[in-house]
Amino acid sequence: MPRKQDHPSLIKGLIDHFVSSGLHIQYANYAGFDKPFIITRHAPDVIAVNPQNQLGYIGKVKLCNELGEQSTKEQFTDFSKILMKSGKSQGSKLPFFICVPQECHSKIRQTYHDFNIAWRENIQVLGF
Repeated sequence: MPRKQDHPSLIKGLIDHFVSSGLHIQYANYAGFDKPFIITRHAPDVIAVNPQNQLGYIGKVKLCNELGEQSTKEQFTDFSKILMKSGKSQGSKLPFFICVPQECHSKIRQTYHDFNIAWRENIQVLGF
């Protein structure tokens, strides 16, 4: 049976991925967590931190039908160029994880191209 592809299930997949990578979840749009705060123009779905180097991580969930929306363009633009303002990793770009259903995993780079947004090395795409 295929997995349910909705925002909560994708956010849970992103949380599990971050936790299994040794990150601590600080905020998440998920039951039991405080809601993430707005960064630039939008709030991500998950904010995590690496306890070793204090580097923050940002995660945003998108359904396939949301990839062409203006808000997606703004989020992809803003979240991919955020720098750490303090701590051990000051000046480093925050890793930005885009979490989508597996069937549109391969469309993310094309979405960046269509929006005329530069692809950055800190962007990672997860398909669930």
